[in-house]
Amino acid sequence: MDRREILAALPVFAGLSDRDWEKVGDFFSEYQRDDYIFLEGEAPEALYVVKTGKVKVLRHSTDGKDVVLRMTGPGQLLGSVAVFDGGGYPGTAQAIEDCTLLVIGRNDCLTLVSRYPVFALTVINDMGLRLRSSAEQIRSLAVERVEQRIARTLLKLGQTAGADSPEGRVIELPLTRQDVADMTGTTVETAIRVMSKFRREELIFTRRGKVVLVDLDALQEIAELG
Repeated sequence: MDRREILAALPVFAGLSDRDWEKVGDFFSEYQRDDYIFLEGEAPEALYVVKTGKVKVLRHSTDGKDVVLRMTGPGQLLGSVAVFDGGGYPGTAQAIEDCTLLVIGRNDCLTLVSRYPVFALTVINDMGLRLRSSAEQIRSLAVERVEQRIARTLLKLGQTAGADSPEGRVIELPLTRQDVADMTGTTVETAIRVMSKFRREELIFTRRGKVVLVDLDALQEIAELG
């Protein structure tokens, strides 16, 4: 598969015309598991598009802990907010597994947005989804029970980083109880208690360090009703 075929498979570049391709800053960078892609507060040098692998975005809290903000997979963008507002990256991006990212320099990215509506709409859509997700997370922390928040987070990870298997939907990334606690605004002890409850009720189980969602309907009911 040549470079253009790889790029065309990424949603952010779907629909570009033949003349558009020469304007794309089209080089890839390889990252190994645990590598940092950019750090919180750094000046935005590039927009990143995940080609393969998975990346987590986290923020350092005042007490020294890492709070996981989101997980990203193939076709998703990293660093869009900082690239367009000119401020530092709002979080740190770290590879969860070996991955390949398309790196578009900030100036090239701004040029693409100004010249090509398809690219601009993709970026706007990504930022809109991020804004909606942030609003939902704030509402969730304010009004939802912890069981709801954890069920909703597991379902979301199942959608963005899941693969169906005969046993259920496997979340294809390492997911510690600390990660669950960070993503749902609770303590590790509470995350362990709720996850253990879900296992006893046969809603989930763990296989080789990965969480398998067995009963999606029941988890959805918990996420919606608490």
